[in-house]
Amino acid sequence: MPQIQLDGIDINFPYVPYKCQEDYMSKVIECLQKKVNGVLESPTGTGKTLCLLCASLAWRQHLKDSISATKIINKLNGEELFDSRSLSSWGRGLEDIDLGYREIPKIIYASRTHTQLTQVINELKATSYRPKMCVLGSREQLCIHPEVMKLESNHAKIHMCRAKVSTRTCHYYNKVDEKSTDKEFTEPILDVEDLVKGGHKHRVCPYYLSRAMKQNAEIIFMPYNYLLDPKSRKTHDIDLQGTVVIFDEAHNVEKMCEEYASFDLAPYDLASGIEAVNLILEEEAKKFQHIVNTDDNPESINSGMKMDLSDLAKIKKNPP
Repeated sequence: MPQIQLDGIDINFPYVPYKCQEDYMSKVIECLQKKVNGVLESPTGTGKTLCLLCASLAWRQHLKDSISATKIINKLNGEELFDSRSLSSWGRGLEDIDLGYREIPKIIYASRTHTQLTQVINELKATSYRPKMCVLGSREQLCIHPEVMKLESNHAKIHMCRAKVSTRTCHYYNKVDEKSTDKEFTEPILDVEDLVKGGHKHRVCPYYLSRAMKQNAEIIFMPYNYLLDPKSRKTHDIDLQGTVVIFDEAHNVEKMCEEYASFDLAPYDLASGIEAVNLILEEEAKKFQHIVNTDDNPESINSGMKMDLSDLAKIKKNPP
């Protein structure tokens, strides 16, 4: 595959990139090197996904090599490792990229749906990069236990799955620790469908396997809601500290945030609310009547009221 160099980073690209692709990747690298947020756009069909993947993975590999070189140089304390090659010819390690990074960050790649993530992962398969990766999904997509999957409600599936896991009665889950480091799962690029096929073949749970693989993954693929919804983020134990986060098709993020922060009110909920308000008003009316019957002092009557008497009478006469 053709190799180009942008901002001191060697990038392997599946083909000779266009100028607009080089500019896009250069901006991606600039954001990563400066540790700043970036909002990048490019016309449809210009290979944005491929540029994001190749640029970010090339930068991460460069950072990894720089950190490794720096550690070796520090251990040698100025001594030459090879007689024929001086340490200065290796470069200056982290100084080459002038970053505050001392650890190699994970990359979190988020898109709106798993269908879009499958397309992204297929793009990754077309590159020369083979990072340790995983894709996170729900039980609905990844569970292969026949008893769990025959249940109709998602809540029931979660309840049965957790019960079987806690009692170690799911033989698929019991093999997760053994298979999470298996080369058949850690070396190839796998999407959700590949994980499910591998789960059936090796009789191991794809859902918990993907979560176990996340610990050593260099790039993690997930839908938006796993990042934007605090509950989902906690459920999947997603730590954003020190990570590189990429939102693909980010114009959908605003709408998704609105959906996660919204809730639905059914007619039953509204009716229940009206009934509760009526009960409170009746109690207030009874309290007022009791005050009228026991105390003729107007000031005492007013002090026991939290609303004007005429307003209360109107509300009771014309309930909502």
